[in-house]
Amino acid sequence: MAGEAGPDVPVHFTRFHPDYQLLNLARRLSPRSSRARALALEAGLRYAYVGNVPGHPGNHTYLPGLPRIVVERSGFFVSAMHVRDGRCEFCREPIAGVW
Repeated sequence: MAGEAGPDVPVHFTRFHPDYQLLNLARRLSPRSSRARALALEAGLRYAYVGNVPGHPGNHTYLPGLPRIVVERSGFFVSAMHVRDGRCEFCREPIAGVW
């Protein structure tokens, strides 16, 4: 993906959990999503996310290559935003996306 679409294209690894008419299927554990995210980051993707795992660090947007959170999420809600004019408000590094 990084080579074809570019390193700034976001990718989401969403944990499956059974709902509605799929209650007979097993819930998937989050280590699969965590591992997929880790592989994506190692491959050069800058914005890899984990979904459907409340409290997972992969829910947030980080400054590429650093542990600083620039967009913090809680569920489907943004709880903190540190992006101004498309840049990290701490160091002014560009953050890909439409802000």
